[in-house]
Amino acid sequence: MSLKLHTLPNDVLIRVLKELDACDIRRCSLTCRAFHETIRDSMLLQYLVELAVAGLEEGGAECRLSIAERLAQLRTIERGWANLYFRKYSTLALPRSPTWKLRDGVLARDFADVASVLSFIQLPSAIRGTPMHTWQNDMEVNMEKFAIDPAQDLVVLIARPEAPDGQWHTFLIHLRAMSTGARHPCAAEPVLSCVPTLLDTQYDFSIQIMGDFLAVLYRTPAGYLTDLLYIWDWKNGQLLISLEASSLATDILGFSFLSSRRFITVRCTSEPDGCYQPELVVYDFIAARPEGSMEPRLVRIYQLPRLPAHTHTRWFILGSEPPSELPTSFYPTSCSRLLTVSMHFTYFLEEDRYERDYVLFVHASTLLEEVDARSNAEQLTVPWENWGSLKTRIMPMWDYRADCHVYGMRYVQQQVVPMHEDSACIADRYRLRMLDFNPLALRRPLDTSLSSWQDEFTTIAIVQDSQPTILSGLECAFTQRVTTALPYREVIVRGRPRDGEVMIDRESVVHLGRDSWETARLEFLCI
Repeated sequence: MSLKLHTLPNDVLIRVLKELDACDIRRCSLTCRAFHETIRDSMLLQYLVELAVAGLEEGGAECRLSIAERLAQLRTIERGWANLYFRKYSTLALPRSPTWKLRDGVLARDFADVASVLSFIQLPSAIRGTPMHTWQNDMEVNMEKFAIDPAQDLVVLIARPEAPDGQWHTFLIHLRAMSTGARHPCAAEPVLSCVPTLLDTQYDFSIQIMGDFLAVLYRTPAGYLTDLLYIWDWKNGQLLISLEASSLATDILGFSFLSSRRFITVRCTSEPDGCYQPELVVYDFIAARPEGSMEPRLVRIYQLPRLPAHTHTRWFILGSEPPSELPTSFYPTSCSRLLTVSMHFTYFLEEDRYERDYVLFVHASTLLEEVDARSNAEQLTVPWENWGSLKTRIMPMWDYRADCHVYGMRYVQQQVVPMHEDSACIADRYRLRMLDFNPLALRRPLDTSLSSWQDEFTTIAIVQDSQPTILSGLECAFTQRVTTALPYREVIVRGRPRDGEVMIDRESVVHLGRDSWETARLEFLCI
């Protein structure tokens, strides 16, 4: 006598179904009434489905929430983001700072007059009921740049050596604990050495942390071909790769980790006809290399639309913060990430000068899937026509701080619209805009059951857009008409925040404005 699966006891059936991925669980719910009712009534199966749709993973071992509590929190957060419904609002006035970094619920800042001190703000949470917490540490080094990873209690500092201009010196990278300012207990080598440089040379650093890996991109003015990218295992101090722009014959314009073994850079190469070819270049920094070589293995080149001759590229900025395994209930998966490329071009048409700004949006999973799907024997270069039109979205917008505007699959920015004579108040000028590129969430119907505070915010648009964005004529800085159609959902609210910058985190939007030339005004909008 054969045993029918749906006749199994519910607890046994749930143990079987939970081994499936979320898509298969949803398919099973459509096969028969017994499966449908079992899946509908199981908190665990509902949680696994909702978790996958949101592009999240379960938290670490320190999370002691029950499945029911996690499911309730997850649904509250996802509904809040779908409507930009803020359940808690708070403000804080602080002295203005040169640099602000937001990651995993912690906002860090430095001080203009004290180069060795960092201040930290643990953001409040409306979901968990946790209050704001602040602290600061004197790192006892003069900082050039810093980056944080709260999940590992890690702050990375690049110190500027004290020396006369015109001399060669090595920059030092300090690995400290955010909580104390002391050397990080997991770092075998608490100080790493970076590229030597002349102190009167213009330069900049970009820092990114992903798990055990630390990357530092050293950039000099365009055309010098002295850009350098280093990746370390910061826990054991081992230098894994060193990539030099001089060996590529082009500048390294931007960098981001894609996964625990791959990273992506931006470059723009000169073509024989005088035009320029921007490219996203994927490398594998774990793969075996020839003995003595520190260069990573090139695995794929994704071409972007070509640029005409005499185009000046002011910047390419890659925006995407690698996910951290948080001890909270959930966090974005490594593939559920939105990668942005901010671009600024200046070009001439018939002696007229034009400036254009764009942001390209693409799923990190798209770039990884293409790499995994193609064998090494196949052509490394993927032409724009073969991948870009349907798998990206290029929008005309300005963004020079893309790393703060992206979390998971969401992107936020502030819009300032012209002030009309009949406007009721100045708040009508300032709008908060969120773009959600989560493909699974887009399959669900729009949920407009929530509305933002009427005295502070007014939801003015929730739109799901699958129509293509077309760049042509004077709006297009490229050599050809560009059509892109990656679907997204757009939510716009009117009211707060006022003029300034916005940043996004897992449960909050942080607005950085100013009360005066000396004082910054922080506004925390908690989902």
